[in-house]
Amino acid sequence: MSRYDAHRGYGSAPHDRPRLMNFMLPWAAGIVVTLVTQVVLAVLVWDVITGDDVSRMASPVRTVLLLHLPSAACIALGVWAAAAVHQGASRESRVRHSLAAFAPAVVLQLVIFFSQGSDLTVLTFLVQLVVLVVGCAVGFLVDRLRNG
Repeated sequence: MSRYDAHRGYGSAPHDRPRLMNFMLPWAAGIVVTLVTQVVLAVLVWDVITGDDVSRMASPVRTVLLLHLPSAACIALGVWAAAAVHQGASRESRVRHSLAAFAPAVVLQLVIFFSQGSDLTVLTFLVQLVVLVVGCAVGFLVDRLRNG
């Protein structure tokens, strides 16, 4: 770093950055991990397990076991990744750490809600909300257990 770059803040420590910049890496990690695991889940469930026979998913138990529980696990992995990547002084604040960990999962779930449009019923909304809450709770709990 040259002396001309010192006033621009190029060599500054992470805690000197604006607060919003401390959230960018956790949010990106959470979104990427959640999306990649959801794609793997979709390929696994729809191509490998069910194949061309959609009637295999007809029972509510199979829907929960093959779709909702793995989706909660994907959300949990995304929350855990976002929480694990979040570092610095803002990690000590419970509000900022929660915002860094939960924002990617909540934003992705809002995108899903808005993309469903008129197909969104009260039952599907509640089921997806439970999946989101369970996934967020498990992911945050794993991060807390890992960090003591």
